[in-house]
Amino acid sequence: MKTSVATSPLLALALVLSLCLSLSFASREEVGWRRGEEGGREEWGKGQSSSEGGRPYHFGEESFREWARTRHGHFKVLERFDDELLRGSVGDYRVACLDAAPRAFLQPSHYDADEIFYVKEGEGVLVVLRNGRRESFCVREGDVMVIPAGSIVYSANTHRSRWFRVVMLLNPVATPGRFEEFFPIGGQGMESFFRAFSDEVLQAAFNSRREELESMRGQSKGEIWQASEEQIRELSRSCSRGGRGGGGSGSSKEEEIKPRSLPSQKPLYSNKHGRMHMITGDECRHLRDLDMEVGIANITRGSMLAPRYTTRATKIAVVVEGSGYFEMACPHKTDSSGRSERRERSEHGREEEEEQEQEQKKSRGYRQVRAQIKEGSVIVLPAGHPATFVAGNEGNLAVICFGVGSSNDEEVFLTGGNSLLKQLDAPAKTILFGEQGREAADRVIGAQTESVFLRGPQQQHQHGGGVSDM
Repeated sequence: MKTSVATSPLLALALVLSLCLSLSFASREEVGWRRGEEGGREEWGKGQSSSEGGRPYHFGEESFREWARTRHGHFKVLERFDDELLRGSVGDYRVACLDAAPRAFLQPSHYDADEIFYVKEGEGVLVVLRNGRRESFCVREGDVMVIPAGSIVYSANTHRSRWFRVVMLLNPVATPGRFEEFFPIGGQGMESFFRAFSDEVLQAAFNSRREELESMRGQSKGEIWQASEEQIRELSRSCSRGGRGGGGSGSSKEEEIKPRSLPSQKPLYSNKHGRMHMITGDECRHLRDLDMEVGIANITRGSMLAPRYTTRATKIAVVVEGSGYFEMACPHKTDSSGRSERRERSEHGREEEEEQEQEQKKSRGYRQVRAQIKEGSVIVLPAGHPATFVAGNEGNLAVICFGVGSSNDEEVFLTGGNSLLKQLDAPAKTILFGEQGREAADRVIGAQTESVFLRGPQQQHQHGGGVSDM
């Protein structure tokens, strides 16, 4: 069969743009939702209106629920990643946010989940009881830290006027996608797990009489309550940046946990349009054990992150500052008329021959996933899916990314000075675009000289460039 090769420079240009900018003409799918988990512990609202978009990859404020709230702070948890498109890669993980008022104290507890957290704002003291010892840490804005599952933790906001705000990813170890909090000391609105044991078991375990065990009842007025300045000062007296603390026997450096400042890491990429910092398993053994990495992209006002994808890791991104929007190319099936269609399975299944016949009538296409984002928005970027972030004109956009399944992962950029498309060789480009079209394709692929962080769409038009000038 004879194959025709495009020879028009304009057609070649269009083909290149379809590779790099396919997000701009893809169709959009809106998904409404309602979620509930057994036992009534988690019940979600009716969800977003169709105008918000981005589902099931984008989650706004309405997707969180309150886990704990007092007048001194609150802890909220994002709904589960329960859609079939996300369940396999990140369905076991949960995103949570903590806001603690000045001098707020958080009751000792442990989770049946690993915690990977990022300090979004403020400063505090974090005390971890694990491996038979106590470790006290001074944490501050920009810090990343891993707390292994089962560690008893209590903390406090050490600042007199600023709130202490934390974004965290939880990796449940007991029940996939679900975690629980366990309090050794009870108080108002919460119960000690010791109350689940019989009196005779507790008396024997503590070697104490029943009336003596009554002293174990806490006096706190909730999970988050306020301590005095003197108490906060005493609590933070022994905290350090390296994890040294009192009590118990020492542990090896290999087991040490400590806060690591993300902004202090050497930038992976940096220019006037933004910068990116990363902490990987090479710097943190606990991240390596979890097959994760944590990074932050700070995008300058009006600028953008070049379209890119990861080869293995799925990114769970949380906006910690600013506003803007994201776009992503999502593969799906289209019928001969170009309409998007999800594969449906009948109750009794299909014969293999019928399914193959249906597949031949379909062609591969992509839909655009796009949503406005702001502080608190959560976005899931699956491996292999090209995506971009664009900062708004009001201020910078900062996005913290938890990379799940990061072993042997590579970030592939599709435009700019480090675009992988620049590695196309001349024979391939001639086949793709024709002899004349190849020159036009080379000009388009090489036109963007900046790398990773670029001028955004509005900046590009103001600068006099962009697609409209081509």
